[in-house]
Amino acid sequence: MMYPHNSKRLGAFLVGLLALGPAIAAPTHQLPEVWPSPQEISSSGKGVSLDGTVTIVTGNDTDAATIKAIKSVVSSAGGKAVLSSYSSGHGTQIVIGTGSGNPAAAAIATALAGKSANGLTADGYVLASGQYKDQPSIVLNGVDKRGIFYASQTLRQLVDGQHVPGIKVRDWPLMSIRGSIEGFYGVPWSHQARLDQLVFYGMHKLNTYIYTPKDDPLLRAKWRTLYEGDDLKQLEEIVSTANTNHVDFTFALSPGNDLCYSSDSDFNATITKFNQAHNLGVRSFYIAFDDIPEKLHCDSDQRKWNKTGSSNANDYKWLADAQAYYLNRIQKEYIKPKGLKDLETVPTNYAGSAPDPYKEEFGTQLNKNISIQWTGEGVFSDQINDTSVQRADKTYVTDKMFLWDNFPVNDGNRDRLFLNPLTGRAPNLYKYLLGFTSNPMEQAYASMPALANYADYTWNGPKYDANKSMDAILWELSGTNKTVHNALLAFVDLNQNWPYREPEVYAPQLSSDIAAFWASRNGSSKYHNAESALRTRLALISTLPDVLPSMAMKGFAADVEPWSIVAMQWAKACQHLISMLNAIANGNKKKADSEFNIAQEWVTKTNATTVDDRDDDGKDLPNSITPTTGDGVFEWFLGNATVVYKGE
Repeated sequence: MMYPHNSKRLGAFLVGLLALGPAIAAPTHQLPEVWPSPQEISSSGKGVSLDGTVTIVTGNDTDAATIKAIKSVVSSAGGKAVLSSYSSGHGTQIVIGTGSGNPAAAAIATALAGKSANGLTADGYVLASGQYKDQPSIVLNGVDKRGIFYASQTLRQLVDGQHVPGIKVRDWPLMSIRGSIEGFYGVPWSHQARLDQLVFYGMHKLNTYIYTPKDDPLLRAKWRTLYEGDDLKQLEEIVSTANTNHVDFTFALSPGNDLCYSSDSDFNATITKFNQAHNLGVRSFYIAFDDIPEKLHCDSDQRKWNKTGSSNANDYKWLADAQAYYLNRIQKEYIKPKGLKDLETVPTNYAGSAPDPYKEEFGTQLNKNISIQWTGEGVFSDQINDTSVQRADKTYVTDKMFLWDNFPVNDGNRDRLFLNPLTGRAPNLYKYLLGFTSNPMEQAYASMPALANYADYTWNGPKYDANKSMDAILWELSGTNKTVHNALLAFVDLNQNWPYREPEVYAPQLSSDIAAFWASRNGSSKYHNAESALRTRLALISTLPDVLPSMAMKGFAADVEPWSIVAMQWAKACQHLISMLNAIANGNKKKADSEFNIAQEWVTKTNATTVDDRDDDGKDLPNSITPTTGDGVFEWFLGNATVVYKGE
């Protein structure tokens, strides 16, 4: 989607940051943390050991990815996994399956957890551990194959050394659509990044990936052209990886720039393109009508949907009629006969809940099985509440709406990263929406923190805690090394400003340290360690390019390298500015001049263009963007220090 370019403003720093006391330590919980938060989880006594031989008892409905995940869990606990279709009657067993595929799984789930997965919504599961007929047992009973797979991802998080605690989990998602839409302008994700994303989605119980990068010409400018060669091979691998990780790969075509809605030829071109994807294993399809001309492109359309009778220049009922005709035909003649997941779409007018002729006509004429995407009250939505969503449902005349959420996408601010947590989504939206797909940043791995937030929110909105969710994913991405983790936290702090959020936030930890530094220099005795604290933070920031590559998620460090380097350069500049200020205080003008000049040299380095871009014609523009980080706080410090240096 096309976005306006919003100018950044630093605004006034909140002195209240300095008044915040130390964080209160959270109480210790006996229950292990699981992400996303399960609907029901409780302790159930004695745990189960996974060292030694562990028999994995499978049914006829368990796939390779689930077996692989469970084997990995057993191996990580020091055990040896053995597959079997029946229980050996001794030693630890892990029994997996649906009620129909492996009745033993349902029976053991009922015995250990009180209920089986029977009756849960799609993707639901029961996981329990304990003694079953005097045998140490763990059961993963899914309502479907995906539910079993998700149970294995929960099991992965429960292992403590060589043991799984005695536990009962009964879990299911509150939203049926949970994932991302690669729908941004600019440089598309690399092939490897897409593959890694899909593995990440499976681990976090995200089930949807809508493939519609704006700068893939075979989806938009050349939508009638079939994939071939390497493009076809890569598409096949992405689809296969999605299916392996229980992610619905949704193939989204964007034909609206030149589509003749009434044309049999263009309809057949659509079906031919869909069939190519279907042959690769795609079972979910989407037509995108966002960011297209509000016009009819052929004589037959203009004759069929005569718009001359409209008295309102903004009354685009004729466009809605044409689009609904085309979409309904796909649903009736292709989707339904093949038994595929119902068609999905985003309309041309995709934002706002206020009624207008296009929205009402589009929803009224559209087949009621087709799902509609919406971006909220604006293209970017700081807040999404139940009142707004219910009004939009009525406006678009649908009960099958889901969110195209333009966060943390940065194609309108390509010099920036947005690493703040997902906030402002009401906890009860699952009552009115099918789900959410996040439109991520051009930096696939740097988008993972926000995507993990979406996973936690869409699975269980009432239990979603943005800060806890972010804390968990940052530990996952950094790994357990505290030095690396602290560096990641410092970097994330520098990229907190999302310009569509009110009130705006500016690198809160760095801001606090700088505010304390200036308060100390202005005579406040309350912040006697302020210079030391700021120097410590700047020293940490200066290590980012060297430390972040040691993260567990290597792709994150590679994605953010231009920003970690510019952060280091700003930190070096600020270190010299502090030395300059101290030299002035000591009356050493020569040293002050030297330190100020060195600081300026570092500041000059921050202006380098080191980020790649791509124009609207698909032409790559290497090293054409200057990365910015720190949310203007470094510049604020430089400005204040310069005033002191010049004696203003």
